[in-house]
Amino acid sequence: GQLCQAQHAYFPLEGSIEFDKTVHVKNLLKRHLTTLKDDNISKTYFEELLSKVKETAVLKKKLSFRGPEVYMESVPAEYDPIINNLLRSGLLDYQGSMYQDVEKAVSRLSLEIGGSHMYIQDSIMPVKWKITNEYREIAGYSCRRANGVVLDSVYVVAFYTDQIPTSAGPGTVHGLPGMILGLVVPEQHYNIYATKVDFSPPTIRAELGKKKDKPMTRKEAQERMKSLMGTWMTEQQLNLLLAAIFLS
Repeated sequence: GQLCQAQHAYFPLEGSIEFDKTVHVKNLLKRHLTTLKDDNISKTYFEELLSKVKETAVLKKKLSFRGPEVYMESVPAEYDPIINNLLRSGLLDYQGSMYQDVEKAVSRLSLEIGGSHMYIQDSIMPVKWKITNEYREIAGYSCRRANGVVLDSVYVVAFYTDQIPTSAGPGTVHGLPGMILGLVVPEQHYNIYATKVDFSPPTIRAELGKKKDKPMTRKEAQERMKSLMGTWMTEQQLNLLLAAIFLS
């Protein structure tokens, strides 16, 4: 019995992880600017924002895990008015919640976008990984770097630890031999790193939708976004928004 306990203490099967998500706001807005149609009314809006907004914003997230299940949520914090507006419009982050069961390969996302609620339920997204021999310490854990491609063409860099055996991470990216404690998504101009790991029993919400919600697949969500925004958005900008949603 002794040995078993020692192992359990070393390989935590449940707990919660606090993350800081740093969004390079100016760079993200510039990226959106490059995707806009020339006559787009938003151009002036983005240019005005760029002159006022800070370089970066740090958003707080919390990931709870138990065995193969994970639940991720945004932690309320005080932000300046411009950042609050960007959060409300979904341009910076959807402040949504995510549930995944990596054994059953189920993924659920719940978020507000442009004032309407979206509930997506689908299988877990495939990621193509290449594990490297580079290491970095994050929140007291030695983490190994892996480079990945998700959604066909979105490049991600992850740092995972095999000392937390759940194959998941902050957001829908998963599939490494351990928990991802650091994730960089260059196209979305953000990185997210664990700041604290805690092993007290977590609260995991598996049902994210509201009672009347009919869940959509990613494909249906894509179609709906296209019909809502496709007329005034370029395909490039739509893809940027969709990747932000599907990775959250």
